[in-house]
Amino acid sequence: MKMAQQIQMREVKVKEAKGRGAVSPLKKAELVSLSKTFAGNSTFIIASINEMPALLLQKIRRDLRGRAVIKIVKRRVLLKLFEQEAKKDKRYEQLTDFCKDLKESCAALFSNEDIFKLIKVLGEKQERKRAKSGISKEEIIVEAGNTGLMPGPILTELADGGIKSGLEKGKVVIKERFVLKRGQMITEALSNALAKLGVLPVIAKLAPVVAFDRNSGILFTAEILDIDAGKQIERFKSAYADALNLALEVKYPTRESVPLFIQDAFHGAYFLVREAKIVNKESVKDMIAEAYSEASLLGEKFKN
Repeated sequence: MKMAQQIQMREVKVKEAKGRGAVSPLKKAELVSLSKTFAGNSTFIIASINEMPALLLQKIRRDLRGRAVIKIVKRRVLLKLFEQEAKKDKRYEQLTDFCKDLKESCAALFSNEDIFKLIKVLGEKQERKRAKSGISKEEIIVEAGNTGLMPGPILTELADGGIKSGLEKGKVVIKERFVLKRGQMITEALSNALAKLGVLPVIAKLAPVVAFDRNSGILFTAEILDIDAGKQIERFKSAYADALNLALEVKYPTRESVPLFIQDAFHGAYFLVREAKIVNKESVKDMIAEAYSEASLLGEKFKN
């Protein structure tokens, strides 16, 4: 009897184990759909959807319609996709390794456009939200000064949140600059106080964590993708100016430096012509003007 019960229990455990390992038809269909979408596009971006409001995600999808496909995918499904792709192409092993470190569901963007053009669009589609209680993911600063708020319960709420405040000319003022560093705790009281002040420190957006260009086989990490377009343009301008100055200094001919060489040579030659009193079509006008000016001065002296 005991032997029969043990065998029955083993059979139940085996069935449960098989059930856990089996892939549901729904997930199989999702994987097939994802694989087809991946195969039909040359660029792929994984973006975090943390703090992403549903309405903002819908707006991004609508704005990128025809340019990119956005799917919300679980980490395991992505991992399965790239394990499958890595069997056909070793380049996708790096994406497999990356997906193993993902800790949450994310958005997968598929497109045939340039990765950095898409990153620029995603950077423009964002909203600010109030800070929830918990560990702060960004530095929060409240500057000292007049808030423009009328006195009332707000004074107690600010004090409970650790923000020093008072009254000046009938309005609530922040007495000292308040700073909460990244990684510090946001209490419920502080969350409410920041909301009352209109401080919305959380940026809700699709934050790219990795991107892959199938044509080049290059994987771009978050550090590379997190670029400031304005700063990059200024860097390019500075690099261009430095390169041009170097070319001018060493007399290196380029499309940009040659016109400046010619201009510099013209000014040098013109100065030499003027000093040597050589008459040509460029110098004669200035010589006549100079002679006229000198004659006028002499005429004034003789009159006096």
